[in-house]
Amino acid sequence: MNFEYTNIIDSKYRPKLFYKKNKSDRRVGVEIEYSNLPLLNSAAVVSSLFGGNIVEVNKYKVILKKTKYGDFTFELDAMFLQKIESKGLFTKLSSVIGTISSDINDLLEKTSKKFIPFEISSPPIPISKLPLLDNMIDKLRLQGALGTTYSFQYAFGVHFNIEPPSDEMGDILKIFKSFLILQKWIEVQSELDIARKMSPFINDFPKEYIRLVVNKEYNPDKERFIEDYLFYNPTRNRVLDMLPMLAHWDEKRVRKQLPDEKINPRPTYHYRLPNSKIDLFRWNLSVEFQLWVIVELLANNEKLFEEMSEKFFKKIEKAIFSKDEWVEECQKCVLELLS
Repeated sequence: MNFEYTNIIDSKYRPKLFYKKNKSDRRVGVEIEYSNLPLLNSAAVVSSLFGGNIVEVNKYKVILKKTKYGDFTFELDAMFLQKIESKGLFTKLSSVIGTISSDINDLLEKTSKKFIPFEISSPPIPISKLPLLDNMIDKLRLQGALGTTYSFQYAFGVHFNIEPPSDEMGDILKIFKSFLILQKWIEVQSELDIARKMSPFINDFPKEYIRLVVNKEYNPDKERFIEDYLFYNPTRNRVLDMLPMLAHWDEKRVRKQLPDEKINPRPTYHYRLPNSKIDLFRWNLSVEFQLWVIVELLANNEKLFEEMSEKFFKKIEKAIFSKDEWVEECQKCVLELLS
């Protein structure tokens, strides 16, 4: 994105997201995947910024407790390992990392340096304090942390857990619709890494579900929204995972449908698209978050939201959807939003 626009977004528009309708701070939690910096070393770096006490839970998990904002968690993403095992990918990986035994420690030892990310999970912090996590990124980079761009094997990402402006269904739905409208433009702006595109962890929403949601007649209550979402998306693996939000509303209903999924109920949009470019000196979380700011700008612009909703609905109704044409349409919309 043009440098001029990034300055406008950061100075003029991001502050509008700082507060909820009740005037309290809106918060965002961040999950960052990376490699090459052991968990204890990572925890020491973060502790130098936020204080807290380092607790080693086991070889694969460390917690930085009682910082000013809460607990930071550092762990090897064993769920990633289980996912690729279920997809039969270890057979393919064996040609790269050698024969793989069935022992979990051997699997972790052989795969973690090449394929399995370490992950830092921050506590929710006020959106206004996001630059503090940029400082954390800088320090981790200087200690050798590596991200997506370092190797074609590193399908690492960043997840933002963004608190909505209110718990009202209308507010939550409008932002969700805006994301669906702008998703392909966001992917282009994010320069989504090919390894992540091929991974099974950030799948698109089904076209039938997108068509249902962006229809201007779709105005569900929470119960209906949960029912529709679970029917079309019985999985965490979506570019914008709404299951934490749904479980916050009705945990019993969600767990009944998805008893084996690891879902942490909380009022948040679990936004999973950004790459983790932690090893690049000009990259930080605030810049990645600017694309989410655009989503909310569209949601808050009644005229453009209605126009883009109608155009998008007509586009996806066609047998052939031209991504390039729609990205161009979104670019015009974004420039108007920022003008």
